[in-house]
Amino acid sequence: MKGDRSEAARRSAPESHEATPETPASDNLARWPTSFGDGDPPEVVRALVVTESTGAERVVPLEDNARIVIGRDPGNTIRLHSLYVSRRHARIEVHDGAVAFFDLGSHNGSQLNGTRIVGSVQIKANDVITIGDATIECLAEPPGSATTRQLVEVTNEIAVPDRLHVNAQTYEVRIGDRPLDRRLSAQEFELIRVLFEHRDRVCKRQELGDAVWGANKWDTNMLHKLVHRLKEKVEPDSEHPRYVQTVPWIGYRLID
Repeated sequence: MKGDRSEAARRSAPESHEATPETPASDNLARWPTSFGDGDPPEVVRALVVTESTGAERVVPLEDNARIVIGRDPGNTIRLHSLYVSRRHARIEVHDGAVAFFDLGSHNGSQLNGTRIVGSVQIKANDVITIGDATIECLAEPPGSATTRQLVEVTNEIAVPDRLHVNAQTYEVRIGDRPLDRRLSAQEFELIRVLFEHRDRVCKRQELGDAVWGANKWDTNMLHKLVHRLKEKVEPDSEHPRYVQTVPWIGYRLID
């Protein structure tokens, strides 16, 4: 019972950027897991369907000798936009038809079919991996195409004339049914994406700066200037913001 409470406490809050950093050595300590044992070999995994909390999906085919790194950092093969995901959370490797999943000492852990993964495990077709609030479904065949593709995010939302909407898959920002008049830079888009994803609350400056530049690579002046540039492109009147609102001494929030 005590262990259950401890596990619930670990999963209940997003990873803190001030928390103990992940140990890089965990990447080297991960060992190739043992086989599935006797019996018929399982179906080989040929593709992954990655589904994030927004409902957006993408398909990633697997080839032999593939090495896929999963995490929150922009440089990862599969980037997940969630604070429940570590910067370098996990790795998937393919060798001689076998596919293995390695948890790289992540803060919130990973699950295979509902069971927490300790170290590494072999995966097979129809397995489901859970990382934070994202899922990765393992398929025997890529659905419809042999190349990586983006699945269109389905929404039943009716366009409101002045409502702001951010599509992280197509990198589009729209107000009502029209796109912005001015194109956003990569940093400006990442800032508004994070604000939009967490528009139900105030985003702290630490959270936003780390999401855009990475931990310990920014200062408040950089963030202030970036917010100012974003307002100039998004707001009808940047002096009287409608969408991006400043919360003094804390951070910013998006009013869509």
